[in-house]
Amino acid sequence: MAWLLDNAGETEALGRIIGEKLIDARGTLWEGLRALYLRGALGSGKTTLTRGLAAALPGGGEAEVASPSFTLCNIYPTRPVLLHADLYRLGDAGAAALGELPEDMADAMDEGALLVLEWPEYLAPGLREENRLDIELRPVSGGGQGENLDIPGQSCEMKRSAVITAHGAAGAALLEALRPVLSSRFAVRGA
Repeated sequence: MAWLLDNAGETEALGRIIGEKLIDARGTLWEGLRALYLRGALGSGKTTLTRGLAAALPGGGEAEVASPSFTLCNIYPTRPVLLHADLYRLGDAGAAALGELPEDMADAMDEGALLVLEWPEYLAPGLREENRLDIELRPVSGGGQGENLDIPGQSCEMKRSAVITAHGAAGAALLEALRPVLSSRFAVRGA
């Protein structure tokens, strides 16, 4: 299933809604879910979505969300800690050469951190989290020209569809909990 996002504000709102569902009343991460994988072309709104997600988490007001393209991983002071990583610069060969997640990232995830990973297609298959949501942001042709969500000053298709796919039991349960909220907030679009 896919939801239509009309602009950057709606892309950020999608992240906020996901963030609100991820955390229970005790501030605990959705049972068994450790990662969100974001797919989409350069400037499709992956970092914009992450900004909304971080804002919804406790401590999110302290997070200065920026693209991790050059740093490879940004760590935000949210609860749980949010690891925002990007494999774009590594490409296929670089990510496969990793063999494992960097030790500090793996340790943080073992301690309950949530990984938001941009460009997960460069992650070696054996390293992919079993329980996760994959979110693909696709431009919608005929959506009008708007500003690139992640690269100010560049234009792109303004509207996007967000295709969300669940992996594992925890991912499926979270997507089921999100479905009615997302469908009441955004137009539903055939995937």
